Amino acid sequence: MPVYKKLAKTACCLFIAVTIISVTGCDAKSARQKYITIGALLPLTGPDSDEGFRALNGLYLAKKEINENGGILGKKLDVIILNDRGDERYVIKQYQTLKEKGVAAIIGSSYSNVTIALAKESEKDGIPVISPTATSPEVTKGRKNVFRAIFIDDYQAEVMAYFAYNSLDAKTAVVMSKKGHENYGLLAEVFAESFKNRGGRVQAVETYSTWDDFTRILKKYVSNPPDVIYCPDDYLPAAKLVNSVYETGLVNTRILGTDGWDGILSYVQNPASLKNVYYSAPFSFDDKDEKVTRFVRKYFDAFSQMPLSGSATSYTSIYILTNAIQKAGSIESTAVISAIKENELDSIIGHIRFDDNNNPRTNVYIIHIKGGEYSTCEILSL
Repeated sequence: MPVYKKLAKTACCLFIAVTIISVTGCDAKSARQKYITIGALLPLTGPDSDEGFRALNGLYLAKKEINENGGILGKKLDVIILNDRGDERYVIKQYQTLKEKGVAAIIGSSYSNVTIALAKESEKDGIPVISPTATSPEVTKGRKNVFRAIFIDDYQAEVMAYFAYNSLDAKTAVVMSKKGHENYGLLAEVFAESFKNRGGRVQAVETYSTWDDFTRILKKYVSNPPDVIYCPDDYLPAAKLVNSVYETGLVNTRILGTDGWDGILSYVQNPASLKNVYYSAPFSFDDKDEKVTRFVRKYFDAFSQMPLSGSATSYTSIYILTNAIQKAGSIESTAVISAIKENELDSIIGHIRFDDNNNPRTNVYIIHIKGGEYSTCEILSL
């Protein structure tokens, strides 16, 4: 098991232990009065657990900082973290648990499908919800109480099309679209349309069902390689695609992805295949901004690894909430929601100001893997 998972799980246990201690025993009521409690729902088991533990680390660090600096409204911050298993049904059960505990707000979840289920349920009660990394526009659309700390899919796909055409001088593209996946289908569609509108030519939009389809599809382009391949999917299938592109011999084709590719470095078999990989992200640990370097230093000291986007956006989510509670002067849901919408925040992922659909339009980092390390290639804002 990687070191960061062991550390993250230790942090999770500490969180839970602190929570149990703070709300049990004969002085439970008195203890609760000393804390402002928020909840978090993250995938801490199952195939999405890597992302869940990255987010957990960010929450742990933000909570520690806030309490060391005096807490909120004269009270300590407490965070109750529950595992949502990356499951759309189970997240609702865990949401009800947090609601019963009287949390002031909820951070979660990591992926769009689970977060949409959470958003629908929370909308009935009006509890403020912020997702660190769910990018589907449907998460926040038409919902007064639901926010996110990351850009939406439409925007990141448009930025990647701009990057491909203007920065990489790409004139041809093959777009990969996962069959039956609405979010990834939207990304593929927006990228293809935006790339064509800028003057590029989309050779094909290829649909795949499983990772095993990649090699079969790629072989069709050996004699006429595209300048770029764009594939909106997560880091595990992305790693399979990168390996397949290299093994097929498309050595000059650049491979483009989304924020879901954060973490790909650990899963690519041949490091040489990574030289043409670029993806969009809301954060990069090599940003020279003073706030970022301070966060990166603290994160590395705590977890012995560099932070990726999920850690930075979950860390930012806590600060969005705590700043809003401080501004509202209470934990009443309507007041907190109004404060989030009105507030602006200079954060480690850029300047945050929410639009009418509760989405921030932050910078997009184009990450390029160089020499076995994640590296910022460009920072774009359209």
